[in-house]
Amino acid sequence: MSLIGAYLLLSAIALVGALAGGLAVAMRVAPYRGTNPDLPLTTRLAIFATTVVAALPLLAVFLGLIDMAGLATYGLLALTLGAGALMLIVPPERLPRSEPAILAALAVAAICAAATLFSASVQLRDARNRVHRACGAATDTILAERACRAHVDSVLSLPEGIEAP
Repeated sequence: MSLIGAYLLLSAIALVGALAGGLAVAMRVAPYRGTNPDLPLTTRLAIFATTVVAALPLLAVFLGLIDMAGLATYGLLALTLGAGALMLIVPPERLPRSEPAILAALAVAAICAAATLFSASVQLRDARNRVHRACGAATDTILAERACRAHVDSVLSLPEGIEAP
């Protein structure tokens, strides 16, 4: 799999998980939006637990790409965070308020987080390592190799003049 293909696969899985997690949080807090009630402790704990599980896709992206400091990494982190928060702008009356729907959305988020971390990020790392090896083989100095690797991590492609493996 190519580097861009692996990145797109990871992105798609993470974004689906973020949307599902955001939907779960939106459904959980829908009855309380726009009001300032004194919530019971069990409700506060349910909202907290839902938010923690809903954030798993974002955490999986972060852990899967922690060593890829570049525009592609920061862009995917921002997109995943935005996708989760996007659901909070859905009007509360349009959201179902049933517990099975919330649990199903959380299950999708957790499954997507696991797929992101244990499958898609592994494929991305393998593709990235192949391209990094091509950088090492095509450059003469350590500084040029580091610059090539930084370019790969930022743009997800080899610089001009370097052949793909």
